[in-house]
Amino acid sequence: MLHKISLIDELKSGGYEASLITTYNAYLPFYEEVVLRRLVSAGVRHNVLLMDAQQYAASLINHAPRLAGRQYTLLPMSVPGAFHPKLIFLTGKNKGAILVGSHNMTLAGFGFNREITNLVYIREKDDVAGIALAQDVWTEIEFWLNDFTAGIPDHARSMIRRVKEFAPWLTGSPPPDPKIRLLAGRPGGMSLWQQFTGLLEGETSQFSVGGAFFDQELSFLKRVKKDLQPRRTTVAVDPETVQMPAQAQALEDISFVQAGRIGCDEKSDEPYLHAKFVLAQQNEGVSVFASGSANPSRPAWLADDASGNVELMLAHIGDAALETASSLGCGNIHMFPALTQKHWEVILVNQTQWENAPATGIRSGVALAEGTRISFDLDLLTDFRDLRFAITATDGSAISQSVEATIEGRFAVLNFLSSDIEKAVALQGFDANKLVLNLILHHAGMIEEQARSGTQRRLKDALASLDTDNPDIALLIQCIDKIVFDEDGLAAPSQPPSRMSSRNSQEPPKSDVVATLEIDVSEMRRRGKKQRLNHSSDFAYLLDALIYHLRLHEDKSREELDRFGRSEEEQIGADDDPDAEVTQLTPDKQADLLIACHSKVRTVVNRMISQLKAYAEGKVPLTKILIRLLGVLAVLRELRSCDARAAWIEKGKTAVPKEQRLRLIEAIMLNIFEREPSTLSASLLSLEALGEDFRDSDDVARLKGLLLWLAWDCGLTLNLHKPFRESPEAWDQRLKQNAMIVALAQVMLSDETVVDEAQQSIGSFTTGELDWLRDIRQLADRCAILRADIRTLRRGESAEAGDIAFHKTAEDWIVRMVAGRNGSKISLVALKENKPRLTYLADHLAVASLSSILGDRP
Repeated sequence: MLHKISLIDELKSGGYEASLITTYNAYLPFYEEVVLRRLVSAGVRHNVLLMDAQQYAASLINHAPRLAGRQYTLLPMSVPGAFHPKLIFLTGKNKGAILVGSHNMTLAGFGFNREITNLVYIREKDDVAGIALAQDVWTEIEFWLNDFTAGIPDHARSMIRRVKEFAPWLTGSPPPDPKIRLLAGRPGGMSLWQQFTGLLEGETSQFSVGGAFFDQELSFLKRVKKDLQPRRTTVAVDPETVQMPAQAQALEDISFVQAGRIGCDEKSDEPYLHAKFVLAQQNEGVSVFASGSANPSRPAWLADDASGNVELMLAHIGDAALETASSLGCGNIHMFPALTQKHWEVILVNQTQWENAPATGIRSGVALAEGTRISFDLDLLTDFRDLRFAITATDGSAISQSVEATIEGRFAVLNFLSSDIEKAVALQGFDANKLVLNLILHHAGMIEEQARSGTQRRLKDALASLDTDNPDIALLIQCIDKIVFDEDGLAAPSQPPSRMSSRNSQEPPKSDVVATLEIDVSEMRRRGKKQRLNHSSDFAYLLDALIYHLRLHEDKSREELDRFGRSEEEQIGADDDPDAEVTQLTPDKQADLLIACHSKVRTVVNRMISQLKAYAEGKVPLTKILIRLLGVLAVLRELRSCDARAAWIEKGKTAVPKEQRLRLIEAIMLNIFEREPSTLSASLLSLEALGEDFRDSDDVARLKGLLLWLAWDCGLTLNLHKPFRESPEAWDQRLKQNAMIVALAQVMLSDETVVDEAQQSIGSFTTGELDWLRDIRQLADRCAILRADIRTLRRGESAEAGDIAFHKTAEDWIVRMVAGRNGSKISLVALKENKPRLTYLADHLAVASLSSILGDRP
């Protein structure tokens, strides 16, 4: 016998962070009280359960879930036949597990029945065979999400896809294991039978079948006989429980035998046989043994475009097939005792009982709950008018009612008090007091919190600690180091899915640009909604926390934390000693915390500078540099904001020393603002080579805004005053600083998102110093106007040091500072450490003085 596995024990073995389980039917109290509890206690916080839509509807009536949509995601899968796969997919950072079998999510399936379940571990990142199988499994999951979730909010689908993000090893294209293969049946795809027979190479001498349910026409058994013409076909069943038409007894050349003790050990009795398997043994060629969810029936094995089940089987090929079948007691069923006439009489009685659930007549599904709104697919209201809606608690009692559903596109929207929605688990619709609609509430915020990775949780804790007397700077920098400098999720940009959308179709974006020939600076600025880039979930969470959702000047709901960094809820029941001495935040402790903070900041800045130099040397792509820089600047801004609010920073001191800020701004300006002449390379001012989507992304715009904030925070300004007897070194430094300001003005050019990010960042520190940003914006606008009408400028032959120069013909040429003129050649400032000057012929350029530009005179 093969070693028996306990599915419950495997679930709690640890090392996993997310689970996705599929089932045909489910006893939801068992999942919530036993399986989910074991998962969470083992550290698996993000959990998903998918089940057949018809069974889902029945479960909502008979055994309604209490925790669905709040502590885990529960979705119905609507298919022409039945959604029948039995899968457990566990993912973690360094490991994974795949269980494909016959077990439903019931107490019987997990403990009492005789089931066959295949367990495959993924132990290492180089486990090629395991990863290949996991990728095949995920391919099927994606197909299910795309084709069998009509009416389900996109947000719920996105939370299912989050399971994959806990498995960084689930990448690449490893070759499949020749000894094991996933067989996946679904309507519209290749049938299970086609996949199975495709693994056979020679003549089949013997075919063995075991299962609990057969179709009424015995189509599968007839197809086996027709296609393979095996010399011997044997079917093993438990006559007391099998669902099979009694006319099977009349099939020629097929033997029916008693399953006996298949799947039993020496000490156990013979519980219900729910296992399903097939074994093809060949004279020449390989043998194949497959087990999993598929009953020996037409809907399971012979699905076509219009009908059939979704099934999963795992096939063992070659010697492994015979070894596995023999170990399970399935290899020699032709030697088992034949069914007697008495057995056939029992089977005749059983055949009126079938696995299908009765239709409830009540429409079911999922509604999205967020804030004061509940939205759901409008098609669920087809043929209904004037429904009364109620949101209900776990005990089924009504919390609040409404009759005013508004229509927004393809969705019906209801409004309730947010406090009522937070307590609700379901939305029900009544037609003349008759229940006609029953929807589980998918609480977006709660599920998102469950779906956070361990790194995201640690980052959240570290950020929260900044407002306490015990900031965990080491944890914060550790998280940043892991997220930013190990971040590889720099995919092509795409719009995040709408929370409300219930379909995958996307309308083309509408342009806000008005065609005009008039030169108007306000019309030159881009105001269209930008797309965010795709990132790993950890990096996306960092941006959400520091840029998009938790800006300190906007967030009014930040929790008050005690001196231990605990929220009000976490303080309840805490066993604190009221007489214990409270550690005072003394000047010495403040100094120690700042020393530690400065050390960590220096480490991050050093790493970022190394990355910038690596880009300049051609070792790292610019896309990765810019995204990493976005993360670093967001963190530095957060630390700088602590100066004004955190008690651990002594007044007049800073969490981010100006020395480190100056080092970083100079490294940025001297490494990513220039591109190689006469090449298709890119720079921060010339991103066309990276594609329009990347260039115009929201991420890049936010980066530019943060860069302007850093320049302001470092005290960079235009300095047009020439001191008496200015030394060449001082002049060169002043020229370089002015060149940086001119370059930064071009970063802002024509982009309101950049301006907004800079204004929000600077404004969160001071409301009295936005004149700096106004002056930079004025310079940007004047440069744009002059570039559009270059005839108003002076000829290049009149250039003087300190002027700014425009190229007469090159459209993508950036505006530069003039360093000097030697006859017909003009020397320009280049923001490049190893090549600080560029030379152009004077007749190619037009120039203007900075003082005339700032004075609004050409």
